[in-house]
Amino acid sequence: METIEQATIKSIVGSTSNIIDRHKCLAALAYAEKRGCREVAEIIILETRLSWLNWLTMTQRKWQSKTKNYNKARHNDSISLREKYVRCTI
Repeated sequence: METIEQATIKSIVGSTSNIIDRHKCLAALAYAEKRGCREVAEIIILETRLSWLNWLTMTQRKWQSKTKNYNKARHNDSISLREKYVRCTI
């Protein structure tokens, strides 16, 4: 696979799991299939998704660490709710 094809696939791929990014990933796979490099495109998609999930987890943990004292938590700022969001899986 040439670097121009990798750059094209990276520019097409979306990192989140919303509907638009899923369709972008399908478009990248269709492009890669025509070029004969589907396996590499799948790896690029998985790496992009994993990097976004890592960024999301680290951002949420940083946000979560602001208030760990239950006495300081507001009624709409539940620490147990934060814990559920931080424990994301792939």
